[in-house]
Amino acid sequence: MATRRALRLHVAGVGGVLSRRSFQPSAAPLNSFLPRQRQISLVQRMYLSTATQTSPKHVTEKVSTPTEKGAVTGKDARGTANLLNVLHPDHRPDLAHFRTGLGKPDDMDVKDDGTMGQHTLPHPIWTEEEVNKVVITHTPPQTFTDKLAYGTVKFMRWNFDLFSGFKYGKRTERKWLQRIIFLETVAGVPGMVAAMTRHLHSLRRLKRDHGWIHTLLEEAENERMHLMTALQLKQPSAVFRGCVIFAQGTFVTLFSAAYLLNPKFCHRFVGYLEEEAVKTYTKCLEDFDSGRLPLWSNMEAPPLAKRYWSLPHDAMMRDVILAIRADEAHHRLVNHTLSDLDKDDPNPFQPGK
Repeated sequence: MATRRALRLHVAGVGGVLSRRSFQPSAAPLNSFLPRQRQISLVQRMYLSTATQTSPKHVTEKVSTPTEKGAVTGKDARGTANLLNVLHPDHRPDLAHFRTGLGKPDDMDVKDDGTMGQHTLPHPIWTEEEVNKVVITHTPPQTFTDKLAYGTVKFMRWNFDLFSGFKYGKRTERKWLQRIIFLETVAGVPGMVAAMTRHLHSLRRLKRDHGWIHTLLEEAENERMHLMTALQLKQPSAVFRGCVIFAQGTFVTLFSAAYLLNPKFCHRFVGYLEEEAVKTYTKCLEDFDSGRLPLWSNMEAPPLAKRYWSLPHDAMMRDVILAIRADEAHHRLVNHTLSDLDKDDPNPFQPGK
């Protein structure tokens, strides 16, 4: 009788403890029943779950003395420890392509005021030989879609040259700057619209994109950086900004609808648009060489351009125009290539290439 009573009291005591405390098994008792390799894995997982909730300083202190042979620690841009290398010392992803074009030349002394574009997407950095080898080319339209895209671009250029007054009078730095700023506000639209459309398609269809999105985003940002460079020289008036808003609203709407209906047409359209851009910047370089742009001929390249294209310390405005023209020639090739592909074909262009 006494034995049964003692057993009931013991069970009641255990139940009271469990009711007052949450059941949280520790790693030590659990690991005692597991192989050593499995114990290490569980400890690493528990460490990761706790370390990510602590301050950067605390994390750094815990991983600064790795216990396993071959464990490598590192720090990211904010100073926090790189836990991926601790848990997987033999697996370090190759991120070299994200650094393409982001290096600052040793001889550059450019003050970083937060607007220098140091966090830009990967993009090509052109050599002097490459920028001088750019030539005007034309891809003859073959299909009805190609002819429609080419005719649309020629019609838009003729009207823009007419109403902007570019065809008439002397081409000065002021006229060139207004043209470049306005055109780059339009040129930055297609890549972003196409990337967004394909991104949403990928989410909606639950399928991969085959690598197109990053190339389109790089193109959109590259065109925007052309605009940011031009804005270092001039801030447009309120009337000019109003025209930009109207043009952007109209072009975004029409291009979005066109990309949903026929992506091939849109990429061919952009390919022909970039052909015209190469012609435009080639004509600008001719004006440099003929002495029609005396102010720009003696003007140093803006600091933003030096950093973005990794230009030398003594780069001039002509070097900037050469780099922009090389970018446009690259977009010309990319979009004509994408137009020749099916929408589910793999993208042949690697990040920053």
